[in-house]
Amino acid sequence: MVTDSEYPESALWDAVLDAVRLRGPLTIDELVDHLEEKGFGSADELPLVLEQFPPHPLLLWLSDDRVAATDVLLEGRMLTHRLTADDITGNSVPVDDLAPLLALVSEDDEFGLAHDGDPENDLAQEDPDKRSGQSGEWVVFAEDALSGYAPGDLLALVVRDGRLSFVPVEGEVHSAAEFVHVLERDIAGEQVASLESAFFDVLADSADAFTAPALPLGELLAEAGLQRRGDLVAPEGFDFEGYSDRAMFESYADQLGIPLDAVPGVALFASLVESLDRGDETALEHRFAEGKSGLYSVLSEPEIAETVYDELAGENLAPRAIEQAALWLLDHAPRRVAGAAHWFAGRAAESTGRIAEAERHYERSADLDAAFDLPLFDLARFASDRGEAVRGLSLLARVPGGDEHPLYELLERYQPSEVPGLGRNDRCWCGSGRKYKACHLGRAEHSLEERADWLYMKAAMHALEPAWAELRVALAEARSGYGDDDAVAEAVADPLVEDVLLFDAGALAEFVERRGELLPEDEADLARSWLGVERSVFEVESSEPGGTLTLRDVRSGDVVEVAAPWLSDDVAAGTLLCALALPVDEGRWIMPGACEPVTAEQRDRVLELLAEDPLDPVELMEILTRPDAAEFYPEP
Repeated sequence: MVTDSEYPESALWDAVLDAVRLRGPLTIDELVDHLEEKGFGSADELPLVLEQFPPHPLLLWLSDDRVAATDVLLEGRMLTHRLTADDITGNSVPVDDLAPLLALVSEDDEFGLAHDGDPENDLAQEDPDKRSGQSGEWVVFAEDALSGYAPGDLLALVVRDGRLSFVPVEGEVHSAAEFVHVLERDIAGEQVASLESAFFDVLADSADAFTAPALPLGELLAEAGLQRRGDLVAPEGFDFEGYSDRAMFESYADQLGIPLDAVPGVALFASLVESLDRGDETALEHRFAEGKSGLYSVLSEPEIAETVYDELAGENLAPRAIEQAALWLLDHAPRRVAGAAHWFAGRAAESTGRIAEAERHYERSADLDAAFDLPLFDLARFASDRGEAVRGLSLLARVPGGDEHPLYELLERYQPSEVPGLGRNDRCWCGSGRKYKACHLGRAEHSLEERADWLYMKAAMHALEPAWAELRVALAEARSGYGDDDAVAEAVADPLVEDVLLFDAGALAEFVERRGELLPEDEADLARSWLGVERSVFEVESSEPGGTLTLRDVRSGDVVEVAAPWLSDDVAAGTLLCALALPVDEGRWIMPGACEPVTAEQRDRVLELLAEDPLDPVELMEILTRPDAAEFYPEP
């Protein structure tokens, strides 16, 4: 039997359990008021704290969101089962009529039931195996325990002093009309009802419900003209299979944020990828094409295609399987899907570092379907990485709303100015001997120091790839102080989250490995030099608003002057900052990422953590995120 003493829970959950045991089912607001009185926190914080804790096995959420104690709610209640000849012969009974009371038993208890109310007699256990060719769960008794019964006899499963026991039933049984009424009410509102939910609602509202023998649940439902499938109850003739399919489709559509009518095609493509990921290539045409090919048309919608790729990548399916499935679409899906298929293949190729192959797929995708604009963004990123601001802007201009994309604003900052009087086919002004159009036309003419911020943003865009999403969210949760969903969503774009993801979690290293070949040679060298830079704690020696910060590394004692055009106010000498100072040239340093103030008390712990190998980026974020941290100057 599971008890609270056997389950390691926090003092908070113990307080909740004590409250509902003593006072009966309580609303969340009532529980929060009680916990606030007991000193567990403020009423504003406690609902979120309760959500974050794993559920307690003895706490039950009712349909009206009240919380009840399962052991108290079930004490003295009973459910019955009418024995069959097979039950008696097999010394076992199916759990269908008894399932609600088994909420009191943990998965590890093996149903620990007693027969005839005597704990010393005939312990029974769950048996998930089949009995007489029938599937389901059964309570199995010791040999011959049911030999004294006849078919048609009733057994009752009773909760007494927190223990489940079987006892024979004699005399009349009642019809449990209140329970049937709740089922019918729920069906009227939702097409189906949850048997267990209705059962517990009745128990919560009636101290007498199911304290005397009633007809078995199956007979109660049959008399009311109802049928059951698992926990669901509906009128006779109800299409449970169709309902389950619709519910599954609706859940999938809601999970991905796609239209309901797109689910069949999306699910079919996802199943194809999963099969290929498992190495199962048997009868692909029969399983995924014959009579189904038209379903793939939904993938030609850019928003749906992007969502599908992010979902597949987020499930860690092999890029090879995604690429293979995408190329399979070219031969088995409608022609309108070809653009999306090449884009899927390009994304998969890019994720494994095959940049040239990815670019070919993006180009082909853009050529095949002008309305499918996803490859234009990817090609614009390729142009940006190469330093081709003009080409990047041109590609984004072909996308509706492309001029609102963050990359567009970035590229505008690095547009080169054309040399007056120099034609496209003239020799380039730089002396390379190449034609202007093949050399510097459309390429940035900014110094390496000026392009350092651009390089940082190129890497930051790589860190937006789906493979980094899970860690980004973990960092955002820590950055928000493990706040609510809105706080986490805001923290996802926090500069410190981005900086730690790049330098401490490894996104910059992956960017250099996969996309370094696209970068101008001097930028590629600079990016590689950044890989060797470690985050540290710096003490401010002096500051010049709009100019420089003079910083001393407290670990090495080295002094650096960091360009800080973003600095609008003086920073007091002695201020401690945790940051990365990145070299851009001999003796020249920048700080394009976030830097965080560190208190004198925090300093040693931060330095200790920074010295760890490997460094835990989430732990670093937790330490640097202090409720009282002041933003004493704008982020870089």
